[in-house]
Amino acid sequence: MTNRLDALSARESNGKTYWTRVGVAFQSKDGTGWNVLLDAMPAPVDGQFKISLMVPKPRDGGDNRQATNNSDDIPF
Repeated sequence: MTNRLDALSARESNGKTYWTRVGVAFQSKDGTGWNVLLDAMPAPVDGQFKISLMVPKPRDGGDNRQATNNSDDIPF
């Protein structure tokens, strides 16, 4: 399991879902919980703020959520 998750907010429009990254979540040092750091707050829907925590996508824009390159080489 990853020790970092992206905090995302979803917005529905014209039959599509648009995701906005609003922050990150890091596993606590003792591993029993998560710390959420928000850079923005999503607009409330029906009085609730909904934030989804998801495994980050690889930086290359691929569609798998787990990076598989375990190399220590610098990628640039």
